[in-house]
Amino acid sequence: MPIVAEKGDEMTSLNTPSRVEPVYSLEELAVKTTARNRNLFHDLVHAADKYGHERVIIEDIEKAIRYKDLILGIYVLSNKLETLLQDQQKVGVFLPNSIGHVVTLFSLFRLGKTPAILNFTMGENSLKDCGEAADLKTILTSRKFLEKANLQGLVDSLAQSFTIVYLEDVRESLTIFNKFKGLIDSKFKRMASTTVNEVILFTSGSESKPKGVILTHDNIFANISQALNVIELNTEDRFFNPLPMFHSFGLTVGTLLPIISGMYSYSFPSPLHYKEIPSLVKTKAATALFGTSTFLEGYEKYAHDDDFRTIRYVIAGAERLKPQVQEKWQSRFGIHILEGYGTTEASPILSLNTPDYQKAGTVGKLLPLVDYFIEPVEGIKEGGKLLVKGPNLMKGYLLHNTGFVPRPEWYDTGDVVSVEDDGFVRILARLKRFAKIAGEMISLNHIEQIAATCFKRPEFFAVSVPDERRGERVILFTTYEQASEKELAQYVRSIKQSNILIPYKMIFIETVPVLGSGKTDYVTLTEMAKQIH
Repeated sequence: MPIVAEKGDEMTSLNTPSRVEPVYSLEELAVKTTARNRNLFHDLVHAADKYGHERVIIEDIEKAIRYKDLILGIYVLSNKLETLLQDQQKVGVFLPNSIGHVVTLFSLFRLGKTPAILNFTMGENSLKDCGEAADLKTILTSRKFLEKANLQGLVDSLAQSFTIVYLEDVRESLTIFNKFKGLIDSKFKRMASTTVNEVILFTSGSESKPKGVILTHDNIFANISQALNVIELNTEDRFFNPLPMFHSFGLTVGTLLPIISGMYSYSFPSPLHYKEIPSLVKTKAATALFGTSTFLEGYEKYAHDDDFRTIRYVIAGAERLKPQVQEKWQSRFGIHILEGYGTTEASPILSLNTPDYQKAGTVGKLLPLVDYFIEPVEGIKEGGKLLVKGPNLMKGYLLHNTGFVPRPEWYDTGDVVSVEDDGFVRILARLKRFAKIAGEMISLNHIEQIAATCFKRPEFFAVSVPDERRGERVILFTTYEQASEKELAQYVRSIKQSNILIPYKMIFIETVPVLGSGKTDYVTLTEMAKQIH
C-alpha cells in the first residue's frame, strides 16, 4: 500500500516499499528488545546483508559511501586502533558529524571498546572533567575539523592531560598489509568477541562537574525498535541530521537508526547553519528532519517555500516546541512538527507525537515498554514527578571522584507532568536544576556555585524562564547587593568556562522564598523571574 504524506490540502502519493519494521505486539517487542549484550557493529553488518552492500547509506559534506565501503573502512581502522589503544577500554571521541565519525564509532564497537563522545562546545575545564570522570587516556580527533572549527588551541590544552591521536596520522600510517587485512576481514565478516558494548555521553551534573551517562548497545537498539514501532519509516526515507552525535538524539535517531535500518542519512556538522540547511534538505530530497525548536525556527526564517517539499516528518525535541514555530511550519510548508520528549538517560526518546496519534500541547504518548508512575511534589497541585523504567534506560552514571553508579529501578526524570486519560503526556514544569539554552543542558546549581565562588558568598539562586529566541534564559537572584553582572561575566571567562553559563540577568531581592520543608522555593522564584523577564 503506498504511503501518503499530508502536505496542507494536497495529498502526495509516495510509491515506496513497506516500512522497515512491522508493528510488533508488546510481547514481540519485549522479546526483540531483551538485553543480550548485543553489539551494534553486528547489526550494521546484518543491515548490509539485508539491504544490499551496494546501497549508499550515509553522506557528509565531502562524500557519500556505500555499506560495503563503510564496513571495509571500519575493519581497516579498527585493526589499526587495536594496536594503538591496546588495553584502553574507554576512548574519547572529539569529532563532528561525518562519515569519519561513524567509522570511528563502529571501529571502537567492533573492538569492544567504549567511545566517550565529547561535546566540542564545552569549555576546557568541563572537557577535562569529562575525561577524568570516564578515566580517558586517549582522545581521537581530526586536524581538519579542529582547523575549520578553530579548536586547535583547545585541543592543545587538552593534550596536557590526554594523548591526542589524529585520524589523519592514523590514515597516513596505514600499510598495504593493513588495507589487505581489512579487506580479508570484511570479506569473511570477522566479528570481534566483545563483552563490553557501551557508549558514554555527557550531561550536566547537579553539581559543578559533568557526569557520564553509560548507554549499552541494548539500550540504544531498544529505543530504535520502540521508535520504529510507532512511526512508519521505509527504506526510501532519507534522513537529514544536523544534530551532533554528542547529543543522544543526534546519535541514536539521527545516525544509528538509519544506518542499521537501511535508510540513507545526510550527516551535517552543525545545526546552526540556518541559511545553508534548508537548501541542502531540498537538494538531498530529505524526508525526515530533526531539530530543536530554536533550530527549526531558524530554518523556517531562511527557507524558501519549496525547500521542504519532500519532507514527511519533522521531529522536535530537547526543548519545548514554541507554538509560533509550529504555526509557521504548518502555514508555510504544510508540515506539522511532531514533538517528542526524552533524556540522555533514556537513549533518548520516552514519548513522541506521531501522525496517527498526536495532541497539541503534549509531547505524545510514552513509547511501548516504557513504564511510569507519578510521584506527588510538595507545592505543586497538578500532576507530579515522572519516574520511568524500560529497556532503553541507561546502565548508570560515571561521576567525578566516585566512579560508576548504577541506575536505580525507576529513573527520576525531574520533570513534573500529567498523563491524560488518553495517554498523552503534558510537561508542566522541570524540577531538576537545569536550563535548556538552544538545546544545551546547563546546570543551574553550577551557575549558583560559580557566582558563590566569584563573590565569596553563598546567596545566589538561579532559575530558568522561557525565551523566544534561546529557548530558555537564566535569571540569577541574590540577596548580596554588591554583586555585579559584569564582574561575574569576567570571572566566568577567566576560569575558562563557556559563556553560556553567564546569567541573562542578575536580580537583587531582600529575602528568598522557602517551602515548608525549609528548602528554597524555586517555583515561586521562577514565577517572579517570568514576571520580570
